[in-house]
Amino acid sequence: MPTRRARMPSIMLPLALCLGSCAAVDDHRDYERHSMSDLREDWRRPGTLLFEATTSARYPADGETAEAVRMDWLAGWMKRFGHCPGGWEILSRTAIDPSEVHARRHDLRYELRCLEAASGHRH
Repeated sequence: MPTRRARMPSIMLPLALCLGSCAAVDDHRDYERHSMSDLREDWRRPGTLLFEATTSARYPADGETAEAVRMDWLAGWMKRFGHCPGGWEILSRTAIDPSEVHARRHDLRYELRCLEAASGHRH
């Protein structure tokens, strides 16, 4: 008995491919953020956040474009955790000593603090 294949309308395939590739780009960026950076509160200094990132040939420590990507990662973490709705300030950016013991083995450490949210009145 012959089998019949359902035909997808010609507009559906390009649309499905476009939607899938857009999601893949977002997934790739999110994967890089998760695998190459993290954000945590400094338990030794309340009010200080630590953002750490890994450098690579694609994201060198001194590259302007790479630094912009790292700042996008930082913004993604801030949004995910709900930190600093009024913005943040980078207090320092330093290379992490390779001999320092830390779990993720990142290369750069940024110390941050939240800025106060602007309001029209004081409490």
